[in-house]
Amino acid sequence: SLKSCLITGHRHPNLAWPPDIMARAATSCLPLLLAGLVVFGPPLAFLVPVPSCSQRSPQLRATAARASDAGTTEGASPGMTAAVGAAALCMAASLAASQRQLSGTRRQADEAYGASHTSFYTDAVAKDKYDTLAEVFEQKLKDPKLRAMVEELLEACVKITEALRVNLVTVNDSSNTFGDKQLTVDVIADDLLWDLAKSSKNVCEASSEEEPEIVKTNPEGQFVLCWDPLDGSSIVDNNWAVGTIVGVWDKSTGLLGATGRDQVMSLVTLYGPRTTVFMTLDDGVYEFTLGDGNQWICSREKIQVKTDCKIFAPANLRAAQEVEGYNNLINHFMTNKYTLRYTGGLVPDVCQQFTKGQGVFTNPTSKASPAKLRLAFEAAPFGRLVEMAGGKTSDGVTGNSVLDMKIEAVDQRTALAIGSANEVDRFNQMVLGK
Repeated sequence: SLKSCLITGHRHPNLAWPPDIMARAATSCLPLLLAGLVVFGPPLAFLVPVPSCSQRSPQLRATAARASDAGTTEGASPGMTAAVGAAALCMAASLAASQRQLSGTRRQADEAYGASHTSFYTDAVAKDKYDTLAEVFEQKLKDPKLRAMVEELLEACVKITEALRVNLVTVNDSSNTFGDKQLTVDVIADDLLWDLAKSSKNVCEASSEEEPEIVKTNPEGQFVLCWDPLDGSSIVDNNWAVGTIVGVWDKSTGLLGATGRDQVMSLVTLYGPRTTVFMTLDDGVYEFTLGDGNQWICSREKIQVKTDCKIFAPANLRAAQEVEGYNNLINHFMTNKYTLRYTGGLVPDVCQQFTKGQGVFTNPTSKASPAKLRLAFEAAPFGRLVEMAGGKTSDGVTGNSVLDMKIEAVDQRTALAIGSANEVDRFNQMVLGK
């Protein structure tokens, strides 16, 4: 009864303690309660992390030591000592439970940014059924000519996927028009897309980043194609992810004199452990994954890029040595613990914005580090994708959207910031002073 009274705090109806015993019990309890927290705290450490003995205050350690040396406190019976010890255990457990609850609250907040604040894991949930390409196109791509065009492009991407799996990455004997050594896989990918352009009834003109000239193909065709056959040539030998970028314009606007906003659609294929393609349809951006039997299934629909982000991909870091604003922006990312996700390949570095739902890619320019990205082949197609997903772009000079730049030359270059809207605004403010 005495033990239950001490633990529960209730007074036994038939038990009345004289005042002198109550006073001695109170005097005995305090050091034992404190000792209980010290003695019984470590066994509860498996529940939550608690400070080590060396981290506890000197006063608490001293009190615990005195209580331990005293054994059973003078004037207190063995029953009283046991009861007080039980009460101390109860209090220690209560403290541990409170700490565990606080720790759980912190963990819930932490999960928003992954297990270690630096990782962003997928939030995709498996479905019982995934729509096929045909099912999605029937509802989300109404133009039959454009649908046929996209289906042909996807067939070429399947062939590129197969070529990447079986061909070694070696230097080809030829060079492109810029004098860059071409790789065998570059040539294979480019040849497959040229085979498509020259044989398709839907293509009237085409141009490749490898040969930036407009080539007339079929005068009866409806569309102008611009592609980068295999973006990421410098990292493909590492077996890192690379991709194909395609912009599609209608022949009514053509390419020269048009802007990125004149595109009727764009798509980017990512070749990694899986082959996925991101494309603009009538009502937004969709992801398709190449599955069994080389059949495409819709793996993400109506993708949205959040306004804010914690992932950054900083290209052209050499420019930070000359452009103080870019150096300050990089410092901002690091100081505020953004997560660095950068491979040196435009396709994976921007496509992560679609899978993670956030991110910013920055590629400013300077005198010693000029712009390298091609407007028609890279920036405009990606710009259409990101802006249709709710993101924002900057031309890296005026701060305006890259989609508003007039294409005056097939090989026109541009700086670029692209991704979550608030981070593109930050780029414009800190780097461009806009």
